[in-house]
Amino acid sequence: MTPIMPLQAVSQYLSNLRDRNLKFTMDSNESYQPFSRGFYVRRCEEGLFVDEVTSETRLQVGDKVLTINGQTPERIVSTLPNPLLASDIPEREQWTGYLKLANHMIVEHKDGSQEDIVFNKYPLDFPKEAKFEKREETVILKFSKFESYEKTEKFLQPHQKDIEQCKKLIIDLRKNIGGSEEGYLLLLGYIVKEDSTLNDVYGDRTIWTNYSETNCQRSIDNLQPYLESDDEEIKEYVQSAISYYEQMKAVGWVKGEQELFADAETCITKVGPEDVNILIDTWCENEAEQFVRIAKTQGRAKLIGRPTMGNIDYLNPIKVCYENYELTYPISKTDAAKNGNGINDKGIEPDQYIPFTRYEFEEDIFLK
Repeated sequence: MTPIMPLQAVSQYLSNLRDRNLKFTMDSNESYQPFSRGFYVRRCEEGLFVDEVTSETRLQVGDKVLTINGQTPERIVSTLPNPLLASDIPEREQWTGYLKLANHMIVEHKDGSQEDIVFNKYPLDFPKEAKFEKREETVILKFSKFESYEKTEKFLQPHQKDIEQCKKLIIDLRKNIGGSEEGYLLLLGYIVKEDSTLNDVYGDRTIWTNYSETNCQRSIDNLQPYLESDDEEIKEYVQSAISYYEQMKAVGWVKGEQELFADAETCITKVGPEDVNILIDTWCENEAEQFVRIAKTQGRAKLIGRPTMGNIDYLNPIKVCYENYELTYPISKTDAAKNGNGINDKGIEPDQYIPFTRYEFEEDIFLK
């Protein structure tokens, strides 16, 4: 057995559970380096197509995938022993992991020619920088990640006048992996109906946490290294958290409140135009999805596109180490998830749904 085989086996098993909060990773070493195939694919009624190209120069967006390791995409979907693609809906299928297990694929380029692409390994793809665009009286803000309050502030600062004076604001979160909640704090003013506080805007923060003896001990183990910090405030906070988990061992499920990422009384002032649109898609997740949830509740911005990933029902992740492997799983869930009203695997529905088709490669239907 090679070191990568357990990684592949457990990852396939976890995909069957359809919860992206469950992660199994392996330390980078001489035998394994995380990699990308340099492109991404997506399926619709017309077939499986190259949806994005990052490093693989032999491919272009819109190339049709005819076979992968000799099998058609349709046959792969129908014969997989478990839902390895994490969805029964073609446009929500996640092919990245499957492509990492394959060796080659035959594609049909736009000119009708076919090519057998033997896969290469490329460095991991990282989120792109935030992008500003102005089209007449419309301003478009595109975020691939909410990194920090400071980075968002630096990005927005030179464009404040354009944003304040535009008639339509579009916030593009179609491919946003999240990052930090502080990273979208400055954007809340563009989606609130009226001046408010962060506490009121965020909404229900009720969560349920499973304080089993095992979960508490693992949480303590995760915190222990931070006791070596030179920062006394950090050490004091960590020690307090460890004492808390010691007290909560084996208590079971406990109702609580999710801690906010900033002061609850932080003022959120309504700014920007009345016409605000947020573009969403399957790969809008984590903190970006939390921002979309707030926008949906507020009702000021119109959500356009496709349902988000659906992975904000569970939180407070803890890690378990097995030699060179690491399993991450959450120990808390929202009240909505507890009552069967969560969005796991479903996502947040848009106000205007746009199905994925191959015509999306010819023009940006979302912006149109």
